[in-house]
Amino acid sequence: MRYQIAENRLENILQRDKVNDPQRVCEILKSEINSAIGGFLTLSHPIDVRFKKDGERIIFDVEIAVERVKSFGYLPN
Repeated sequence: MRYQIAENRLENILQRDKVNDPQRVCEILKSEINSAIGGFLTLSHPIDVRFKKDGERIIFDVEIAVERVKSFGYLPN
């Protein structure tokens, strides 16, 4: 039971940190996006993730500059 309480507390702290630190979320997004697109695109510049507050909302802008789209080989119609 004590471990469950500690685990829930840690999860709550991590969730609260994400909500209260959009800059940290930007860094995580950069890393995740880079991992997801690495097989498809050759980047010409590092991925840029910015955010702005719009009332209660947070809006994230993602900019990805690429040299080329990697070859996919043959794709059926």
